[in-house]
Amino acid sequence: MSTSETDCLKDTVGVLIDAIGDNDNAVSNVVIKSLTKIANVYPNEVIEIFCEFYQNKVKISTTQLGNIVKVLEQTCVNQIKKLDAKVASDLVNAMLRAMMDNPSHEPLVQMGASSVLVAISHEHLDLVLRSLINQLTPASVPHYTVAHTLGTLAAVNTHELVPHIKEILGKMLPVLTLVKQDSIKQSFAYAFGHFAVAVAEQIGDNVQSGDITSIKENFVTEFSIVFDVLYNQWLPSHEPKVSESVLEALGPITRLIPERQFNETVNKFVLSLLSLYRKPMINCYYISQCISYLVAPSSLNPKLNLNENVIYSINHILFNLVLLEPDYDQPQSVKNHFEVLRVFDHMASQFPDQTIENLLHLCKHNQEKERMKSVVILTHLTTSSHVFVENFASKFIALLKVMIMMEQGIKMKKLLVKAIVGLVYRNCITNTEDFTMVEFIIKHCGVEIPNASKTDVLDLRDTCKSSMVLMCNTVTSVRSQLLTLLLHALTLEELTPSMSTVSQCLTSLLQNNSEDDDKSDAVVDLKISPDLVFVRCIMHVADPDEKERNKNLLVFLEEYAGDVHKNLKTLWTVEIQRLLKFVEKNESREEWHRMLLDLLVSAVEQVNNNKWVEIIATLISQQILIKKNQPMIKGVSLQYLAVLSCHISNAAAVETILKIIVLALRAIPMDSVYYVSGAVGIASRQHGEFIQNELDVIYKENEAKRGNKLLNFLSSRSSKNELELGVVKYAIITCYGCVARECLDPHVLARLGENVTSILYDILKAGPSYDLCRASITTLYEISKALHPAAHHNVGLRNRWQLLNAVLEQIYNSNLERRNVELYPIIVKASKGLTKLQKGILPEERNTILRVFFNSIFGELSSFKKKYELEGNDHKNDLLAKTLNDSLNLLHDLIKELIIQSTCLSTIDDIVGLLVEWIRHENDEIRTAATLILQVVFDAYIKNVKLNYETPSKFGQMGYLLGLVVPGVADTNFPVRLTTIDCVKIIIQIQDLYEGHITEADDEYIVGLTQLQNNILTNDLGMIADYCSKLCATITPKIPHLHTMQFIESLLEGYDDQENRGVGSSAVLDEFFVIKGQELFQNVERIVEVILGTMDRVNDDARGRLLKPLLSLTRNHSNAVTAVLLGQKIPLSSSVITCWRYLARDENISESIVDNFLRLMTSIELYEDPYHITENRIAALQPLTLISALGEMLQEPAMRPICIAKFADLFTVLYTTLACYIDAVAPAYSVPANKGHERFGIIPNREAIKLSPAKITINTFNAFLERSDCDKVRDACSIWLSGQYTEGGASELAALAGGALCRAAAAHLPRLAARLANAARHPLPPPRRAAHALLAELLHYRCNDNPVVMETALATLSAGWRDAAPGVRAACLRGAAHIVHLNAPQRAAALPNALAALSEGIDAPYTQSQVDNVPLAAMQGLTRLLADAELDRAAQREITAVAQKVRPYMSSSCAVTRAAAVRVFGLAARAAAAREALADQAVACLPTLLLHLNDGDADVVRASKFTLRIVFGLLETPRTSAFVQTHLVDEGRLHVEEFLRALLRTLADERADTLPGVARHAARHLHAPADLRHPALLIGILYEELNRVRDATDEVEKEVTSSTRVRLTQLVRSGDVAARPAAAAALAALCLYECA
Repeated sequence: MSTSETDCLKDTVGVLIDAIGDNDNAVSNVVIKSLTKIANVYPNEVIEIFCEFYQNKVKISTTQLGNIVKVLEQTCVNQIKKLDAKVASDLVNAMLRAMMDNPSHEPLVQMGASSVLVAISHEHLDLVLRSLINQLTPASVPHYTVAHTLGTLAAVNTHELVPHIKEILGKMLPVLTLVKQDSIKQSFAYAFGHFAVAVAEQIGDNVQSGDITSIKENFVTEFSIVFDVLYNQWLPSHEPKVSESVLEALGPITRLIPERQFNETVNKFVLSLLSLYRKPMINCYYISQCISYLVAPSSLNPKLNLNENVIYSINHILFNLVLLEPDYDQPQSVKNHFEVLRVFDHMASQFPDQTIENLLHLCKHNQEKERMKSVVILTHLTTSSHVFVENFASKFIALLKVMIMMEQGIKMKKLLVKAIVGLVYRNCITNTEDFTMVEFIIKHCGVEIPNASKTDVLDLRDTCKSSMVLMCNTVTSVRSQLLTLLLHALTLEELTPSMSTVSQCLTSLLQNNSEDDDKSDAVVDLKISPDLVFVRCIMHVADPDEKERNKNLLVFLEEYAGDVHKNLKTLWTVEIQRLLKFVEKNESREEWHRMLLDLLVSAVEQVNNNKWVEIIATLISQQILIKKNQPMIKGVSLQYLAVLSCHISNAAAVETILKIIVLALRAIPMDSVYYVSGAVGIASRQHGEFIQNELDVIYKENEAKRGNKLLNFLSSRSSKNELELGVVKYAIITCYGCVARECLDPHVLARLGENVTSILYDILKAGPSYDLCRASITTLYEISKALHPAAHHNVGLRNRWQLLNAVLEQIYNSNLERRNVELYPIIVKASKGLTKLQKGILPEERNTILRVFFNSIFGELSSFKKKYELEGNDHKNDLLAKTLNDSLNLLHDLIKELIIQSTCLSTIDDIVGLLVEWIRHENDEIRTAATLILQVVFDAYIKNVKLNYETPSKFGQMGYLLGLVVPGVADTNFPVRLTTIDCVKIIIQIQDLYEGHITEADDEYIVGLTQLQNNILTNDLGMIADYCSKLCATITPKIPHLHTMQFIESLLEGYDDQENRGVGSSAVLDEFFVIKGQELFQNVERIVEVILGTMDRVNDDARGRLLKPLLSLTRNHSNAVTAVLLGQKIPLSSSVITCWRYLARDENISESIVDNFLRLMTSIELYEDPYHITENRIAALQPLTLISALGEMLQEPAMRPICIAKFADLFTVLYTTLACYIDAVAPAYSVPANKGHERFGIIPNREAIKLSPAKITINTFNAFLERSDCDKVRDACSIWLSGQYTEGGASELAALAGGALCRAAAAHLPRLAARLANAARHPLPPPRRAAHALLAELLHYRCNDNPVVMETALATLSAGWRDAAPGVRAACLRGAAHIVHLNAPQRAAALPNALAALSEGIDAPYTQSQVDNVPLAAMQGLTRLLADAELDRAAQREITAVAQKVRPYMSSSCAVTRAAAVRVFGLAARAAAAREALADQAVACLPTLLLHLNDGDADVVRASKFTLRIVFGLLETPRTSAFVQTHLVDEGRLHVEEFLRALLRTLADERADTLPGVARHAARHLHAPADLRHPALLIGILYEELNRVRDATDEVEKEVTSSTRVRLTQLVRSGDVAARPAAAAALAALCLYECA
């Protein structure tokens, strides 16, 4: 390496070393990588530079030195084999200095230097070891890192270092007395510990050779001294870290000291260790680990003799360290916990009597915590210690028997469960007496502990359950004991909560022991009754919500059926499987209980033994009377008794059962009423008279108690007694209803009709609470249903009307706690039941009943949607929906009954009048329900009507009813449509009935309506309109003339904004006008007024749907309709817009309006300021009004012939007007309606000022293009005409419309060009710019080869190149590019002038506005011109000059300008004749183009990609060019850094001679004012490639590399955080290049 190269390397490495301490981590990390890269190439040189730097540096920062050490560590790890011995020696000395210079603790530097020494030791162990040993002098204490490094060497190079350990210890031991600092003590202890481990490993490797004693004896003296110092002097240190390090070392060292010394000191040593637990700063884990070393059996120290007091101390102190619930978020405490358990395991093996006996004694301690710890340890010993299992398990079991009876804590119970399970698994529990401990686990499978955490209780339950299931399935030796125990547990009341787990375990045992003959014997021994087991199981499956318990009990019963009775095995296999399927479903409780009763009945019938039935009844009675059960279980059990009473012949037994059932009513909770009343009802099937008598007696007694006010007042429990008496009353009322439902005895029914209904009436009139009200109405319904005339009785009801009114009043009962809706179904049912009992009802009463029900039910439906959308009310809303649906279904039956009782048209009128508002309601559910009710009304009427002299002779409501129901044919709800067709059929059938016609199934209108009904279910609006028209055509002949206006007004009265109904109504109206148009002359004015009124109150869509019927009416009566629509004002309202569009369909009127429009638009000022004095442009009111009106007219297809005939005039006017109105504001005043008031002042235009002239004009222009059949023009301009225009104004529209005009409007082109040429001389710049832009676009398409149009366009553009307005000149320069598309003669004549104009345009002043920016317009024009032009030699020379002119703009601050300049340069490079001359420019521009790939503007990036693809073609690099063509895709995603590396590598392989020039020009970008990161990145990659191919290319000039290095050095030291990392990497690459 030459002197200059050495200096360069030294300077670069020096700069990087200075920068390596940067405060920014990103920078320092890159510098570390850069230095590492250099060091991997020149490891010896870099290390020498560092050593020299470090030797000459007086003070160096910790961060800097630490990062340098990181570089050196990586270098030594990777390049250790390349290091010279001298360099290694110097580096070792430097690292020793780095470790030892600072006596304080600096781990970043000192530990890093230690790691460097360890890395060097892999190849130069002797050098490192000698250097470290030399630091060990007898007179002074070495630095702490020396000992630490020696310890690390012992861990890394164990076998190589063991021979030197004795020497090292020989030098370290003399200075032990001098060690005072804590850090040195830590390092010494660290080293001694690793030395001991290394020696122990060597001893372990030589165990088989029997060389243990000789190796140990070689080190025993030194480690004895070490042990003494560490134990006696350092262990009591005040610094916890020192003590921890000493403890970590003492454990292995104790294995290497003499056995005699060990035995002499072990007791004292252990006591010292135990005393350290009192120091909270010391991590207990290290103490426990050291004790574990001492007490664990070892081949090095086989004998362990501890004094009794020491053993006691170990057990006592470590006992306190046991954790009851290890917290795994604190790993140190958990580690210590398990280490302590390991110590107890060793102690139980070495000293079982003292250790285990002490633990057993602690199980009797007064403190629960002590007992829990002892159980934890003993449970651990149960699973790990054979000594404990063989000698002490029986004592532990005896203690557990006492503890399970006494302990109350949840945590303690969990520990006891684990202990019992452990003993069972180890076969320590075998006899029956001990096995009863398992009952403790069974009890806690379903235990409820008051005042305890729910989470803790559930955890205890899960623990017990999983333990029981696991034992039953895995411990085969105790299955018979478990079976006996669990069967007994199933019959115990106190174990009822655990029945689910017990039954699950029993099922498992029965299935596993199906062939075991001892099972029945075990049951007999304990006198377990199978009938009692059956009763217990069937009682406790009553709650369907307890799915797991029910499933387990049922599966158990299926297995146990043969033990209950031999006849039940086959039957229950089927029945229980059916119940098990039901368990998984979410069915009702009633269904579940019915299935259970069926199961009991089937069992009774299958057994067919009256004695067995009485036994089961007796057992159930005992369970009910003696035990306290849940209300549901007790209630279902009473139902079991009621069922059994119907199958028992013993009268005394029956009476006993019935009294038990009735007794439950005297003091009954509310939860049991349902079940008890069900039991009463079941019992009344066979014993109705007895039940009725008992209910009457109880009711009278209860009322007597309630009536004693004085007693209630004097009693302190008055409120509670009142509540209890109210529940009893509610229960008795409910029982009456169940008796009425179940009993068929006429005497009982008579008593219900006479006595009970009076009671119910009094209750309802008093405004009862919800529960009592529901019970009373339900009971009344059951009585009315039972009293309905039947074959087995003729009992009547005399007070029906009073009861009916009382029932209806409950809808408004204020005492129902806002739960009135829940009573709707039963109220409707009771009303129907009471109505049906007797014929005849007054209209007022009927209307009152229906009004009440309609308002209440439909009112709830209208608010139901809001309630349903509320979060968190899903279940409640589902119940409400079901309630309302049931109420509606029941209401149908009530209405049928009312019509049957009064079959006349007045009834229909009354009901329809009540339903009108609901039929037209906005709520879908209400319309569906109301329409269905209407069908029920019509159907019931036609089925029950009988025509006679009292019946009206005409059906006068037909037109009104048809107009009311017909819109439903198009309803959004399909059910409404189908129901509406049915209603229409019935209405027409009623009309035929009154006219004396007999309706047959094959009648034309019936067939037509039926066909419609089969094809009506569609949401397609067109199909809806079609079938509504067919419907109208079908029914119109059936509508009499007198009903015509009635039908129309009724139809329009219900017309609303709903889309489907609107389409249907309009289609019906349209078809009706077509069929009966001539007959409506006298009603036209009224019809139009009604239609307009309807249009005013509906939205736009609904209003538009009425146009077609209006048009049909106009075709018959045009003058009358037009007279109503004329004379409307501006601004246009929605109805007036409809009128204009209607008038536009008339060709004569529309043509006159258009001619007047053109005349006015060419003669009036477009702005309110005719002299253009003000800066803001305000649109004039008159032209804006005309454009608005024309726009509305142009919406109609009838304007097409006029638009085509006057295309050129209309297009030019609208186009130039649009150019003016783009930035104009609305007019500030309006013309008054009364012209005579103009002299008094102006009227503010409060409406028009809200409008946008540009949008109005755009809408009109768009409509004009559509009507002119210029769809291609409109489509081309659709984005711009949608309002997304920018500063470019109408010039952008011209670019979009030019081609479309040439293709789609060729016939209009000559006249259009003439009109545009005139517009190009407009006094206002916007029209001029717009006209020039459009004429230029016409040139792009050669003006359809029309020479006249072409000459007109060229002449107009030539004048525009010299226009005084910059915007006009810029538009003309952009249009100059279209000359390239002309034919050869015209292009040759026009091209020189165009190129000259464009070249001059580049020299024009630069402005920020893109519209008025002439240089930018010139470059944009050149971009399009050069893309397709074929230039002659003179033009090519001009283009070469243009390429030179645009280069300064490539670095412009404007992104659009940069993109244009870059693209023009690429096109110029492609078109220039002297491509060799441009090659040098291409190389010079290459860095700029590559850096533009990171530009923030996407257009600049695309332009750079385009130009780069051309530039690499100039450089004659096929592979590089192919690479660029492949990866530089315009819309592709590019990872620039990776792309630059790959590109420059390919270029270097193909044309290495270009890289020096690129590097030379790239250096200039390092002085750019903005982004410096990417230039530095590019330079770094360039010099990496130059270094790689340096033999194939010229050297970069020294001046360039020197200046680049200087600038990169400045950037590395600059404040640019983003640039510093890239500069550091580039500096490293440049250094490698210069030094190679």
